[in-house]
Order: sequence, then C-alpha cells, then structure tokens
Amino acid sequence: MEYLKKKWSVWFQTLGGDHDGVISTKDMDISTKKFAEIKKELESRDNLGDKGPESGEFDIKKWWNDYIFRKGPEVKMTNNKFMNSLAEAYQKDNAAFRKEMERCFEDIANFLTPDMKRDITEKEFAGGFKAFKFGQVDEGKIKKAYKLFMAAHEKITVQLLVDAWVQFTADVDQSKQDIVMEIYGN
Repeated sequence: MEYLKKKWSVWFQTLGGDHDGVISTKDMDISTKKFAEIKKELESRDNLGDKGPESGEFDIKKWWNDYIFRKGPEVKMTNNKFMNSLAEAYQKDNAAFRKEMERCFEDIANFLTPDMKRDITEKEFAGGFKAFKFGQVDEGKIKKAYKLFMAAHEKITVQLLVDAWVQFTADVDQSKQDIVMEIYGN
C-alpha cells in the first residue's frame, strides 16, 4: 500500500497546476485549458486525413468532482486528503477501485479521441505527459518511456496509455514496470 500511496502523491503533484499544495478549482481550470490544447492538437492531426470517430460530450467539471475531489463538488484537496480518499476507496474494494480508475482514464481518452486503437505519435506522447506536469518533466525520461513502450508494443495506442495510467493509480506490484511512475516519479 505504501508504494501505491507514493504513486498517488505523484499523481497529486501532476494535478496541481498552480503548485500551491492544494488541488482546487483553479487547478481544474488550468487542466481544462491543457486538455483543450491536447484535443485541438489531436484533432488537427485527424483533420489531415487520420480521422476517427467523433468524440462525445465531456463534462470535465464532473470528471474532477467524481475522480479527483471525490468528497463532494469542488472540495479543496491537500495531498493527505487526496491520498486518504483514494486509500479509503481502494481498501473498501480494490477491484471496484481499479474499475473506477479504468473509467477515470477512459473518460479522458474518449474526450480527447474516442478511437482507443488510435496510435499516438512521439510528439503527442511527450505533449500529453508535459501537459499533466505543466512542462516540468524531464524530456529524457519521456523519450526513454516512449522507447520502452515502443519496444514492448511496436506502437503506442490510446488504450495502452489508459492501461498505463490505470496501472499507475491502481497497481501495488512494484515488480512491474510502471511507465507513468518512471516519467513522473522522483
């Protein structure tokens, strides 16, 4: 459980866009802008001929309330409150928690591009990870992670990224390679 808490603390840091030690609506607003930029970039690529199905409506405020604030609409979260809310859900039923994390990251993926088999370019991969850390992530770690993904899967798809985030947020097994932790972890 300690390893999982360490990863949740890292996740908390990626969500804190203003770096004030609290996740709040201000961070939600920063995130909303970043997601819009990523979606626009993906759509520009799709408009060049690689078009998949249309993405559906996505309520990012609801997403934040359901998966991040967790204790009610727009509740400010410290790192400890965030980790405790995740730990409570995990300890209650870890299989249900894993399903919740699958929905969490599938919802984001479906907003960005509903084609879960869509391949992700190296530029898109790097842009997505930089967006969550707001540009403060080691480029070398991103390149290494991209190469590791490519070596293991030949191509990176939206589904593989969703799976990586689910592993990062829900898997306690330290023996498994965790790409997200390698990129964001200290």
